[in-house]
Amino acid sequence: MFLLKRAACLRGLLTLAFAFVAMPVHASLDYRQALEIALELDPESAAGRLEAEALEAGAVADSQWADPMLKFGVANLPTDSFAFDEQPMTQKLVGISQQLPRGDSARLTGERGLLRAEATHAQVADRELRLVLAVSETFLDLSAQVERRQLLLQSREWLEQLVDYDRTRLATGEVQSQRLLQSQLALARLDDRIRAVEGDIDRKRGELTRWIGEAAWQPVDTRLPAWPDTRAWLEAQRLPVPPESVDGHPALGAAEALVAAEARNVALAHEAYKPQWKVELSYGQREPTPLSDGADFASALVSVDLPLFRTNRQDQRLAAARARESAGILQRQNLLQRLHGGLNGAAAAAESLEARRSLYQRDLLPTAEATADALLQGYAANTADLDAVITARMEAIEAQVAALQLDYDYYRALARIRYYLAGAVPGGGK
Repeated sequence: MFLLKRAACLRGLLTLAFAFVAMPVHASLDYRQALEIALELDPESAAGRLEAEALEAGAVADSQWADPMLKFGVANLPTDSFAFDEQPMTQKLVGISQQLPRGDSARLTGERGLLRAEATHAQVADRELRLVLAVSETFLDLSAQVERRQLLLQSREWLEQLVDYDRTRLATGEVQSQRLLQSQLALARLDDRIRAVEGDIDRKRGELTRWIGEAAWQPVDTRLPAWPDTRAWLEAQRLPVPPESVDGHPALGAAEALVAAEARNVALAHEAYKPQWKVELSYGQREPTPLSDGADFASALVSVDLPLFRTNRQDQRLAAARARESAGILQRQNLLQRLHGGLNGAAAAAESLEARRSLYQRDLLPTAEATADALLQGYAANTADLDAVITARMEAIEAQVAALQLDYDYYRALARIRYYLAGAVPGGGK
C-alpha cells in the first residue's frame, strides 16, 4: 500500500514538474486598454487643452486696438437760466476718440499670447506622456505581481504534496514528526508570502484606480508589450546617448515657447519707450443768439503721452523682462540636462537588465531546471533524497520568479525610454 501511495505521489510530482511554466492570464483588461482609459478620463489634460484655447482666444483679443470712445454732452451751458440760446458758446457736443497702440505693442501682445498657448499645448502633451509612463509602470508592476502569485501557487502545490508525503511516511514510522512540522512550516511561510503578494496586487490596483477607475479591479492580461521601435533604438545606441536625442520632447517645446514669450515681453518693454497717441474728433451744435448766428463747431485733437521719466518705470520693466527671459533660458537648459540624464539612466538600466535576462535564459534557468529534473529522476531511481528534489525545485521556482521580475523591470526601463524619446519613437508602438 505504501509503495502505491509513493508511486502516486511521485507521479504527482512529475506532473507538477512539467507544469512549472509561466501561464498566460486571459483577461479583459490589457496594457493598451488601460492607457486608452487613462487618457480618456484624465481631467488635467482636458483642463490644459481648454486653457490653451482660452489663451489663443485671448491672444486674438489682445492684438486688437482699443475700442473707440464715444462722448456726448453739453458745454458752456449758463447756470442762471440753463438756456441753450442765451450764450453764443453754449454747445451740444458729440465726439469720438481712438487711442492707438504704443508702437508695435498690439502685435507683440498677440504673439505673446499665442506662444503661451503653444506652451500650454506642449505641456498637455508632456502631461499625457507622463500619464502614459505612470500607467505603464504601475500596470507592469501589477502584471509582475500577478505572474509571481501564479508561480508561488504552483510552488504551493509542491509543498502540499510534500506535506502529504511526509504525513504518510510519519504514519509508517519512516520519519519523525519534526520533519512533518518543518514541511508544514515551509507551507505556512509560503502561504504568508502569497498573501503578501496578493496585498501588493491590491495596492497596485488601488494606484491604477486613480487613472482608470473601477477597471483597475478587472482581471488583467499580463502579456508584455512588444515595443519593437524602442528596442531597435536601444540596440542601435552606445552610451552615453547624445543630448539631441531628447530635442523633440514636448516639455522642451513648452520651455522654448515660454522663452519666446518672454522675448516678446522684452520687445514690449522696448515699445514702452515710444509715445502713445490718441486722436479725437468732436462736433458742437449751437443755437442762434442775439450776439451770434449759431454756427456749429468742429474739433480735431491729437494727444500724446511723453515717457520722459524712465528710470523707475520703463528701465525697471525692461530689466525685469530681460531677467525673466534669461531665467527661462536657464530653466530650459536645466530641463534639457534632466531629460538627457534620465534618458541615459533609463538606457543604461535597460542594457543591464537585458544582459541579466540573457544570462538567466542562457544559463541560470536551464541549469536550475536541469538540476531539478536530474534530482527528480534520481529520486525515481532511489538514488536521491526527496528533500533534495524539493529544494532543487524550489530553487528553480525562485530562479523563474527572479527572471520574471527582470522581464518586467526591463520593460519598465523601456517605458521610461519611451517617455524621454517622445519626439523620436512613435507613441503608438505595441
